[in-house]
Amino acid sequence: MQTALRPTAGSVALPRRASPRAAAPLPVRGRQSALVVRASADDADAELEKRLAKLREAKGATPYGQGVKAQAAAPPKAEKPEPKKKASVEKVVYDFTDEKPYYEGPPHRGDLAINLALGTTLFWLPLTIASIGRHAFVKYKFTDRRVSVSTTAPWKTETSEAAYQEVTGVKSVPRGLGDWGDMVIELKDGSKLELRCVDRFRELQNYVLERRDALSPRTNQLTQEELMGEKPKAKGFA
Repeated sequence: MQTALRPTAGSVALPRRASPRAAAPLPVRGRQSALVVRASADDADAELEKRLAKLREAKGATPYGQGVKAQAAAPPKAEKPEPKKKASVEKVVYDFTDEKPYYEGPPHRGDLAINLALGTTLFWLPLTIASIGRHAFVKYKFTDRRVSVSTTAPWKTETSEAAYQEVTGVKSVPRGLGDWGDMVIELKDGSKLELRCVDRFRELQNYVLERRDALSPRTNQLTQEELMGEKPKAKGFA
């Protein structure tokens, strides 16, 4: 067995060695102060440059970096295209006083009869409802000066009309074995006046064209020589 050594009266006690400790981090006050000094110096330089630029502009001198060379080196700015303004077309006002009615009435009854017969099927039901609405609220009127379509429904009330002077063409499609038909009147401004299920549609089509030719000059059918007042050249051999 080992026996523990005890200090005797004449022995000297040795000092214990201190355990190594981690070194404390060095303070970074020096770095922070250097960064603060550098940032403040940059701000001072920027402020000085702004003041110098203002003094040069006040004296009429060109600020640094904005001379002719700098402007030439800078890429040219792309110019934005200006929006095109629509040409304002003045609408001609026609006088419809003392006009004489030529035809006035609702759409043809045959269209209503056929749609009511086919309305028993679910597929044809929307067309039947549209036909009932046309016969109840739509009215066509042809006079010696204009064509008008009037709608007097509870949810929509309007009147579309066109003077014969504005008509450029008339197209029609027969319906119901030719007893009635649809008509489209084309106008000079590009718009169209549509008439559905018109009775005597061929007669009314010819009447519209006759009134157009009677009320408006037929300059669209003249040649360039006739418009300039020259006689048209004879075709063929003299």
